Amino acid sequence: MASRQWTPRYDGPEVLLMTAAARLRDEVARVAAAAGVEVRLLDLPDAGRIPEGSVVVLGSDAAARLPRLAAEVIVAGFPEESTLLWEQAAAVAAHRVAVLPEAAGWLAEYLSRSRHGDARGSVVALLGTNGGIGCSTLACWLAADAAGRGLSTLLVDTDQLGGGLESGLGWDQVPGLRWPDLAGVRGSVNPAQLRASLPAADGFSLLGWGSGQGPQGTTDIPRQAVTEIVAAAAAGFDLVVVDAGRARGEAGSWLSAADRALLIMPAGTRGIAAGTAAGGFLQPIPTSAVVRGPLPAGLDEELAAEHAGLELAGYLPGLRGLAAAQERGRLLEKAKHRAVRRLMRRLGPSLAPSGGRTA
Repeated sequence: MASRQWTPRYDGPEVLLMTAAARLRDEVARVAAAAGVEVRLLDLPDAGRIPEGSVVVLGSDAAARLPRLAAEVIVAGFPEESTLLWEQAAAVAAHRVAVLPEAAGWLAEYLSRSRHGDARGSVVALLGTNGGIGCSTLACWLAADAAGRGLSTLLVDTDQLGGGLESGLGWDQVPGLRWPDLAGVRGSVNPAQLRASLPAADGFSLLGWGSGQGPQGTTDIPRQAVTEIVAAAAAGFDLVVVDAGRARGEAGSWLSAADRALLIMPAGTRGIAAGTAAGGFLQPIPTSAVVRGPLPAGLDEELAAEHAGLELAGYLPGLRGLAAAQERGRLLEKAKHRAVRRLMRRLGPSLAPSGGRTA
């Protein structure tokens, strides 16, 4: 699939700026760009037409000439006028004062929250102690299970050399953006736009690499782009399931937004040792273990997780025909197996966003 340029679009609430000072206009524009927020300049005669609930940044020249506004008001300026800014903020009942450039970081975060709101889904990272242990398979099943329980769900594939989750799901022809299309992303990403642009089938969405049709080089996704995209995904979905691959250093950039990690580990002496090491690598992220069968004599899943120093999330025995199902694009059909259904009943409900979404 040929990569194409994708540009985040702004369609959230505007931030309104009222000032005649060119220096303040430039500084607020710089801060807003960092926050991924669009700024619209207003003249004083337009103050009476400001929509209720808008975010308005006032320069000291404008604050002195305005009545109180039914809006989120921030009075902004520079250190040499800090005393005046606080006086004017009190006069117009402003919610905040931003003395720039010192307050630029705070203002960028505030403006970003005004755009995205406080709603956030859960981000769950799945990792394996070693390759081929079923991390990707379990991630697909969890995404489908969450969608079946009514959660808007995104499955994220982090392994661009793994052949693509699309193949195992039978999604090769499902249209939508893949990671290479997002390599040029800079700044904040619109959650609604991202969600609408991704491939979706079987009730959930996928952000993957494609099925690798033809010889292609790898695509470098900057860490900052990963951070912004995962943040937008968390704002746009109830649940984000990240197939983070093996528990090793390369997984770090995918874990920064994770609320919880599930570590898939085999039972047995080597599996327990690997689980212990991986659990240390994943700290301080809350981590629990999914133990893979078969179980050695004298060892059950509870004991295996305990020896690795991890809470048990569930047990998954070896399943026949899994590789063939994946090859045929029928991986989700294997989720009907009794052992998988039992694991989903135990694991699935615990992954829902705590307290629910507010958006």
